[in-house]
Amino acid sequence: MARAKKNKPVKNNLLLVVEGTTEKIYFERLKGLEKYTTLIIKPALPKHSNLQSLLDYAKKEQKTSVYDYVWLVFDRDVLLTQNLPKSTIDLINNPEKLKKQGIEIADSMPCFEIWFLLHYCLPKQTYQNQNKFIEELCKHIPNYCKKQKWLDKNDIYAMLKDKIDIALENAEKLRVRNKNTDSSDYSMCNVDLLINEIQKLGKK
Repeated sequence: MARAKKNKPVKNNLLLVVEGTTEKIYFERLKGLEKYTTLIIKPALPKHSNLQSLLDYAKKEQKTSVYDYVWLVFDRDVLLTQNLPKSTIDLINNPEKLKKQGIEIADSMPCFEIWFLLHYCLPKQTYQNQNKFIEELCKHIPNYCKKQKWLDKNDIYAMLKDKIDIALENAEKLRVRNKNTDSSDYSMCNVDLLINEIQKLGKK
């Protein structure tokens, strides 16, 4: 009698279209440390990292049907600094419409590192610039640096892993704090939505 084959866990493919090196390294370290058996995570940093190029890349990859989930990870300050078509800005500002196209967003303001700070505390409502924000982050992660050399040497995901529940809770508090406001420069972070999705898919 032939031996019955064990059912292999179904694997979901998750594409993360990221804006910068920090995001790519963070999610690569997450993937390496967690070793999910039901989830394949691919952080992708396209050659051209302006938001329009990232969105076009995400749309193209979503249409291939290779990926079960496609997320766009970016800093919202680009909506002010990049010369983007109104149609793109309207789409980014309407996540439900973008979701119908098979793409979800994990955006941050003033930068992705706000997700790191949320592991320790709630951020200020606004920051003069990203450098001022990094100064505050360094109070909790001494000598933090956005440069690849520092990120390669320091495993930022492992460093923060035991505080991730705090970050998830603080991200929700931040969302509540920003409710009913429309300021374009308020600190905000939706990276927790992506982390929740990864944790959910990784436990299946």
